[in-house]
Amino acid sequence: MNTLNVIPLHRHGRPAAPGVYRRLRLKVYLTRGKLDRQISAGRPYKSTAALALRSSQLVAPSTRRQLAQRLRKIVDYADYRATHVAISSVVVEPAAVRRARHPILGLAERLEGQDQVSPVGIVRIQELLTDGRSPLFNRHCERSVTQAIWEVQDALETAPRQPSFDAAAS
Repeated sequence: MNTLNVIPLHRHGRPAAPGVYRRLRLKVYLTRGKLDRQISAGRPYKSTAALALRSSQLVAPSTRRQLAQRLRKIVDYADYRATHVAISSVVVEPAAVRRARHPILGLAERLEGQDQVSPVGIVRIQELLTDGRSPLFNRHCERSVTQAIWEVQDALETAPRQPSFDAAAS
């Protein structure tokens, strides 16, 4: 999704003033957590200009590369912990990560690929990487890392529900 396509339009299809787009970007920046939760819950991506912009940010190649790098770093950390004693505040469960090495690296490769991905899947990856209840960090989690990765893979494949956005109606 191209961010230029989410610039609010006036009733007659003319672009809004540049200040409007800057305000929208600031609003999205400040409310990105809330927007991500709405996307994860299945709210249509283009139901508002803010959701449309956030969705385009989530599926942008730069975001995908960053998430792929973070996944690879977690695997590298788990591998390092297997051979070294590390004193760190990182609470990654190295054994769980090592057991799911191939699915994690497969997910990283998918993110670096050219296939389209769903913003819902990107949000789920962010949750996997940041939520302390994630099986990456919580040894008492009911799901394994591999199960969580498969759930994320399914979410990445979800066809986006994108009704046409009518700026005049919002």
